[in-house]
Amino acid sequence: MRLRDTLLYTSVLCVGSGLVHLFAPGQLLATAAWAYDRLLAVDFQPRPAARTRVRLVGVAVLLVGLLADRARRGIDRVRDRA
Repeated sequence: MRLRDTLLYTSVLCVGSGLVHLFAPGQLLATAAWAYDRLLAVDFQPRPAARTRVRLVGVAVLLVGLLADRARRGIDRVRDRA
């Protein structure tokens, strides 16, 4: 797989994941609670500020996606010059 394609997939996945973290933190925490209960047999109790932390992770992942897209576009510009 080429670097450009890898950056494209990374960008799409990170932006999508970041948006889910930003707009659906409650559902993500509910999914984590379900997975912990079913797979690890552990009681998962998110703390009051958990939604805020999930949203902050979303911002970080979204930024990584945007940086990956910028790098992909940089590769396209270099290729077009050659």
